[in-house]
Amino acid sequence: GYIHSSLLICIHLLTGKQWYQRRVRGFLTLSALVFYSSSAPLLSHNMGHPTVKEVQEKMQELINKYIELSKQDPEAEPSWQVLSKSGETKIYRKEEQKGDVLMDFLVATTLVEGVTAAEMTEVFHSKELKLKWDHTIEGDKLLETLDDHCAVYHQILKRVWPAAQRDIVYASHKQQLDIQSGEEHPSWIVCNVSCDHPSKPESDSSYTRASIEVVMFCQTIGKGPSRKDIKCKIVYSASVNPGGWAPSAAVRAVSQREYPKFLKKISSFAVDHVKNSPIKF
Repeated sequence: GYIHSSLLICIHLLTGKQWYQRRVRGFLTLSALVFYSSSAPLLSHNMGHPTVKEVQEKMQELINKYIELSKQDPEAEPSWQVLSKSGETKIYRKEEQKGDVLMDFLVATTLVEGVTAAEMTEVFHSKELKLKWDHTIEGDKLLETLDDHCAVYHQILKRVWPAAQRDIVYASHKQQLDIQSGEEHPSWIVCNVSCDHPSKPESDSSYTRASIEVVMFCQTIGKGPSRKDIKCKIVYSASVNPGGWAPSAAVRAVSQREYPKFLKKISSFAVDHVKNSPIKF
């Protein structure tokens, strides 16, 4: 699973006695292809997580950002750098300015045959389906439904020794987007962002609280009528901070190996899950 890949990054990079004393107490996040660069200050748990209201306000910002990213052609943009290619899966690097800090912004794209955007985001978002393909999750509980698009969950992750066991409280937003020019069918997006929730305060947790910012944007290519005639384009990224200083080049090398595996895993599950079902756009 993808959280275990993040734990493995910590084990690879934060070695030695100091790491064992810290027990990876910094942030350690879900499935990710965005990493803080070595020049970026790493966050502290003492800073806390945003409130549910703050996260809801941030969702639209993320949606707008990934709609624009989906329109770009990284192969034609001089500001994008190809890091790796494996079949239909490609990983790109782009520098992004956040305040006074220059950070590495990495994005994965892939194409999945026989699946629509609506179906792929359902596999990624659904609690019931997620437990079928991501076996690193020990438990996933709905805390609150905020509106038709957004809900708050508490997720417990299986432990990867020697790191402490993690939990996450996050708002998950799933939305069908307006049809853009040139599209036959609507695109879909899922944004998962850590937040605080009064029913699961970090101070009462027996786990180490992880933090995430994950986005999956999906676009249907093709009209149908059969599954042979449709593909799903995925634009995917998330934030990972391994909990201590780590060279960005080393973190990037691990990501290039681990995260195509995640995209392959979820894509294979989605194809098998929908193959005998009516097409859902």
